[in-house]
Amino acid sequence: MDRRKFLGNTGMILAGSSLITLPIGCKSKNPNDLITIGMIGVGSQGTERNLRHYLKYPELCRVVAVCDVSMTRATSAKNLTDKTYKSTDCKVYQDFRAILDDPTIDAVQISTPDHWHVPITIMAALKGKHVCCEKPTLTIAEGRLLSEVIKKTGIVYQVSVEDRFLPVYHQLAEIVLNGRLGAVKHIEVGLPVSDLPKKGLEITAPPADLDYDMWLGPTKEIPFIYSRTFYHFRWNDAFSGGVITDWGAHLCDTAQLISGNEYSGPTEVTPSGETLFYNDGIFNTAYQFDLNYKYANDITVHVGVGNGNIKVIGEEGWIESKGWNQKLIGSDETIFDLKDKKVSLPTADNEFIDFLRSIKEGRKAVYTAESGHRTSSMLHCGNIALKLNRKLEWDPLKESFVNDIEADKMKKREMREKWSYSKICPQYPY
Repeated sequence: MDRRKFLGNTGMILAGSSLITLPIGCKSKNPNDLITIGMIGVGSQGTERNLRHYLKYPELCRVVAVCDVSMTRATSAKNLTDKTYKSTDCKVYQDFRAILDDPTIDAVQISTPDHWHVPITIMAALKGKHVCCEKPTLTIAEGRLLSEVIKKTGIVYQVSVEDRFLPVYHQLAEIVLNGRLGAVKHIEVGLPVSDLPKKGLEITAPPADLDYDMWLGPTKEIPFIYSRTFYHFRWNDAFSGGVITDWGAHLCDTAQLISGNEYSGPTEVTPSGETLFYNDGIFNTAYQFDLNYKYANDITVHVGVGNGNIKVIGEEGWIESKGWNQKLIGSDETIFDLKDKKVSLPTADNEFIDFLRSIKEGRKAVYTAESGHRTSSMLHCGNIALKLNRKLEWDPLKESFVNDIEADKMKKREMREKWSYSKICPQYPY
């Protein structure tokens, strides 16, 4: 059930992006050179999935530096890297800017909490580093800024989400996009809700090895609470959007793709039923919700609480995965016949392989910044509708709410001045 424990290699890739060639300057220095990687954020996901995957590909890349605000974690990642390479060469840092300032590093993997995803990505892109970054964005406005910076800099950017590279979702997408269900009418998505932690809920001094001010980064200053800092940051909206942007960034990305809206978004989102938010003074995101989306092509998507399930209903049949990365079932066996398919999606073993090959080949990665931004925007619209407790109309072309100043104000968040976008990238409007 926990996707972060899924470390095995996979066989295919689910994608809607075409393999568009980038300017020649974006290719690696020499196709035969190893791509040098700096790891920014080496907690559980950053190490157990992301770092361990890069270490599997010595023919393509070499991890040369690791960084974490927790020096214990950073040192552990260095030790793992050195042990794998049988050397002592891996550099270790507590400040990610040391990696960005290193001209010998070609690319970075960003595995930080959500509130750092876009600021570090933009800073890396402006330094000419290629970026593979965990999902999601923190706000709609910063997602748009991210997409614009990636376009202007021309670096390779990959959203680090494994669902696009799992055979289950690749097959599901090809079945739907090849018309095996007829016209798609409705998609059901169920997002798993985690239990809140029972320990580490007191305000304490940060551990001596943790740069907590750097961990907070662009967000407001709030007291250190262990469980709110490590993993469970996702359930506080200063740092993330709760389960909706956490699991939703996986399953709703598939929904956006197969509904034909990978580079667009819904036109309406309506909350229904009873919405419940955590309200213990530590966590405050929604854990019970029903969101009903409508798109310009009349497809509807319902997002509620579930177990990582997705079901697609068409005029001529249906297909379903009853849990994250679970075997597909369908209305009948004929829908699985793809012998004469007209739509074939790109393939790769996983997101890291595609990222590295994209750099070497000078092309866009499969899961682009624009596509990731659009999925995150869909989810942010849902969270805003829940907070306002009313239906919202969304213009995906203008990326604004229709005649709704109150909702539009929620497309942005206040940032601490020293990490604001006016400081990081003053040449780009935000």
